[in-house]
Amino acid sequence: MLSTKEIFLIASLLCFVTFLVLFSFREQGVRGISQMLLASVLGMAGNILYAYGRELSPVFAYEIANAVYASASASALFGYRHLFRRPPHMRAWAVAIALLTVLIAWFHYVVDSFLARTLVASLFQAAVAAGIGFTVLHARAEWRRPYYPKIFILSMCLLISAGHLLRIMRQLVSAAAPASLLEPSSGNVLVLAAGAFALPVLILGGLLIAHRRIVLMAEHAANHDFLTGAFSRRAFFDIGGREQARTARTGQPVSLMLVDLDNFKPINDAQGHDAGDRVLQRFVELAQQELRSIDCLCRMGGDEFAVLMPETDLNGAMALANRIRHRMESSADLLCGVTLSIGVASLREEDSLQTLVKRADLALYAAKGKGRNQVQVEENQVQSWGEAEAA
Repeated sequence: MLSTKEIFLIASLLCFVTFLVLFSFREQGVRGISQMLLASVLGMAGNILYAYGRELSPVFAYEIANAVYASASASALFGYRHLFRRPPHMRAWAVAIALLTVLIAWFHYVVDSFLARTLVASLFQAAVAAGIGFTVLHARAEWRRPYYPKIFILSMCLLISAGHLLRIMRQLVSAAAPASLLEPSSGNVLVLAAGAFALPVLILGGLLIAHRRIVLMAEHAANHDFLTGAFSRRAFFDIGGREQARTARTGQPVSLMLVDLDNFKPINDAQGHDAGDRVLQRFVELAQQELRSIDCLCRMGGDEFAVLMPETDLNGAMALANRIRHRMESSADLLCGVTLSIGVASLREEDSLQTLVKRADLALYAAKGKGRNQVQVEENQVQSWGEAEAA
């Protein structure tokens, strides 16, 4: 059977392993990683102090060891609070750690009681686990698939809190309860072996959440234009394929507009790319004010954009295109005289996404050929919206 010293050293090694994994995440821009790293380091230190408790001076074996390990658990909680964008309440927990240290010292030097020290330390650890569980549960409205990491964390928090409470009950009622932390009895070894996994498991749960955040950040970067925040060309074809399949199932219309910014190149040439970037960003802001939440604005490249409009027929798409064009036209002074040429098409039964894009592109080409700053609809219905209004 493992000795209590070996158990604490294994726990320290587990914290070191989590540190190595977390260290590779440190530059990924995920909040909470630095707190989890600190928890790993403090966990290593705390477990080593516990392991060598008999060889160290009493102040290191009791007060400092408990304060360091409590700080490790609190740091893991702070990491979760940051991961889920919740205030960490660091001052309150700092006070709690200071109070724990004072109580450990009191029940060491004034009233020597292992039972009281166990009560103080276990209540603190149970509170930390409960705090992590509450943080994850309170953020359930933000949960996204897969749910396994959240369920895993909640289960571990429940087990850890229950384990510490059972440890307290055992100390209170069992005649076989240990008289010291390093007592080599089989029951104490079993309790310490279970507790050795608590902090590494909680850090592992945070690592699972952080990994998912990194995946989502990578997906967002791949699916969005970094300059304007609009969807990317890649996202356009992914979303367009899903909309085409949905239309085939439901029969709901879907329309597409292709948008080209008139007179954009001279701005880049005369005023520089910074001015051009501001125009692109301003266009996206103005267009989003007219679009619904289900509409999909994508930057196809350069100064060309596409808008996928689910549940929108050709007339609705033309009306929306014209509203966007008018909004841009009314802001022309701020946008260096940029206007919009727009081509509109609706998905037909025999269409693929590529043919829909082709017909919208032909309509856009017609809009530019007829003088720009207008909306043209797909072939066979080629009439500018401006002409239709005049009629």
